[in-house]
Amino acid sequence: MTKNRLKEMLTVICVSYTIISLGTTLYDRLFYDGRDDFSSLLFKFICTTIAVSILYTHPLLERLSPLSMIVLQYVGAMLLVFLTIWISSFFEELHENSYFGAFSSFTIIYIIGAIAYYVGLHIDVRKQNRLLEEIQTSQNNSIR
Repeated sequence: MTKNRLKEMLTVICVSYTIISLGTTLYDRLFYDGRDDFSSLLFKFICTTIAVSILYTHPLLERLSPLSMIVLQYVGAMLLVFLTIWISSFFEELHENSYFGAFSSFTIIYIIGAIAYYVGLHIDVRKQNRLLEEIQTSQNNSIR
């Protein structure tokens, strides 16, 4: 991974974590009068890091069909989230619906993030294709 790509990924992790934390905190305050404790904030950060890191593996999986790549990335991310929950169960008591809650919460946020990521990727590819066409056109015109 290049230095610029790593910087971009870290920026996306930070921005995504901020949006997710603010959004879920606001939602909890409006509807449940809940408060985030440190372990909840840490879990959100870990899940955000997992999701962004998994989405950034797409160049390694380009040989697969797009659907296979997306499903494999989601399954891998979900397994890492479940592993995180399992590890955290050694340090604190978990609610009996912890896995289902994490599954539903993570899936919703992951789908939104994946859509944003792949739409952005599609826009970048289209932009690069237009630049390539412009270069080819200018080279053909200069040859004549």
